[in-house]
Amino acid sequence: MAEVNIDDVLNVLGFGRMQLILFISCATQQMYISNEQFGLGLVSVAASCDFQIDEHRMAWLMTAVFIAQVGSSHYLGYKSDEIGRRKLILISSMLTMLFSLISSFMPDFWSFLVVRFITSCFLPGPGSTVLTYMSEFTQIKLRPEVTNFLSYALGVSMIYVPLVSMWLLPLNIRLMITDNYGFTSWRALMVVNLLPGVISWIMIFCMPESPKYYLSINQVDKALEVLERCCRYNKGKDVTLKSLGFENVSQPRLRGDSYIKHNFLFIRMWSETKPLLQGMYLRHMLLIIAILIFEFGTGFGLAVWMPRILKMQSDVGDPMILCDLVEAAHALNKTVAESECNVPTKFLLYAIFNGCCCLAMFMLISLLLIWINRKIILLAFAMLATIAGFMLNVVKTHFFVTACFVFLTVPPLCSLRLILSVLIDVIPTHLRNKSVALAMMFGRIGVLFAGLYVGYTLKWNCYLTFNAFAAVMLISFVLITRLPSDADVIDIATK
Repeated sequence: MAEVNIDDVLNVLGFGRMQLILFISCATQQMYISNEQFGLGLVSVAASCDFQIDEHRMAWLMTAVFIAQVGSSHYLGYKSDEIGRRKLILISSMLTMLFSLISSFMPDFWSFLVVRFITSCFLPGPGSTVLTYMSEFTQIKLRPEVTNFLSYALGVSMIYVPLVSMWLLPLNIRLMITDNYGFTSWRALMVVNLLPGVISWIMIFCMPESPKYYLSINQVDKALEVLERCCRYNKGKDVTLKSLGFENVSQPRLRGDSYIKHNFLFIRMWSETKPLLQGMYLRHMLLIIAILIFEFGTGFGLAVWMPRILKMQSDVGDPMILCDLVEAAHALNKTVAESECNVPTKFLLYAIFNGCCCLAMFMLISLLLIWINRKIILLAFAMLATIAGFMLNVVKTHFFVTACFVFLTVPPLCSLRLILSVLIDVIPTHLRNKSVALAMMFGRIGVLFAGLYVGYTLKWNCYLTFNAFAAVMLISFVLITRLPSDADVIDIATK
C-alpha cells in the first residue's frame, strides 16, 4: 500500500469547517494570551492604591514576568513535541487561567508578584503552541495567510482590554470582605480578561490532536482517524479518505532512533534540542533567532512609548523633533501616569489607538499576501521601520512624529508571526514546537534588553537611543534577505 505525504492529503481536504473551528479556537486562545500580557500593565496602574505600586515595584513585577516566560519557554516547547500540541495547550492554558484567577484575589503586592510569576511560567505554553497546532492542520501554501489572520487576535486584544477597562474601572466596584481587603474593579477586570481563555479551552478540548504529531511518534492509525474526521467535517459525512484515494499516510523527516532515552530531564531536553543546532537547521535557527531579537525588541520594547509620546505632545504643545520633545517633557517633570489611582481615560484611548494601528497593519499584510510572498513583505516592513526610525531625527509636527513612531514599532510587531511561520515550515514536526519556543524565548530576551537599553540611555543621549532601534531594523532587513523564499520553503518542507 503506497504511502501518501500528509501535506498532499491536507491539500485535497482544503481549508474547511474543521480548520475554521480550529482557527476560532486558536484565535480566541491567542486573544486570551494577549489579554494576560497587555492587561497586566493596565491592572498594575489600577491597583496602585491597593498595592502601592511605584516605579520600583513596577520594575520588579515586569522583570519577574519576563524572567518567568524566558525560563519556561523552551521546556514547554519540548513538552509540546513530547506529549502533543492539544494536550500541552489544555494543561498549560488551564494552569495559566487558574493562577491568573488566584492572582486577582491576592491581598498584597508581594503575594501578587509571586502568583503572577507562576502564571507567567505557564503562559509561553499556549503562546507558542497555538501557532504550531493551527499550522499542522493547514496546507503549506496557506500557512502565511492563516498565521497572519491568527495574529488579528493580538490587535483585537489590544482594543478589547482598554475598552473593557473604560467600562469596568469607573464603576469603582469595592465589595469589602475584611477591613483592609475587598473585591475591586481591577480584580473584576482580571476575571473578565479570562473569558476568551475559557471559551477557547472548551473548544480545543473538543478538537483532535494534530495528525502530524501522531505521525511524528509513529501512531499512523491515530493520524488517519484525525484526518478521517477532518475529511467528514470538510467534505461531508459520506466522503472518506479511501474514497479520495488515501489509505495510508506519512510525512518526510520523521523522528529517528538516535535520541537518548535518559531519566535526567535536562539530558533528554538537550538530546531533543541538539538537532536544531546542527546541519541546515542551525543556519535557519540562528538567522530567525537574530531577526526575532531585533523585531521583538523594537516592537514590544518601544510599544510602551506610544502613549508616552502622545502625552508628551499634549503637555508640551510646540512641534519639535522626538528627542527635543522628550527633553522638554522631562523639563516639565510630567509623566503619562497621573497622580491618581485609576487609569486615566487618555491612557486607555492611547492603548486603543495602538491596538487599532496593529489591527490595520495585520489587515494590510493579509491584502499584500494575495499578490506577493511573505519574504518581500518582511523586507518591506523592515525597511519601512528603518526609514521611519531615522525620520524621527527630522520630522517636527505632532502628526508626523506620531506616524513615524507608529511605523517604527508596529511593522516589526506585526512581522513576528510571519517570521515564525518560516520556522514552522522548515523545521520537521518532532522538533517544530521546540524551535518556535526557543526562538520566542530569545525574542523575549530581546524585549528585556531593549527595555534596559532605553532606561539607561534615554537621559544620557536620546538620539543614540532611538537611532539604535532604526539601525537594528536595518540589520534585520539584511538578515531577512537571507531567509529562504516561499518556493524554497515548500521544497524543504516536502523533502
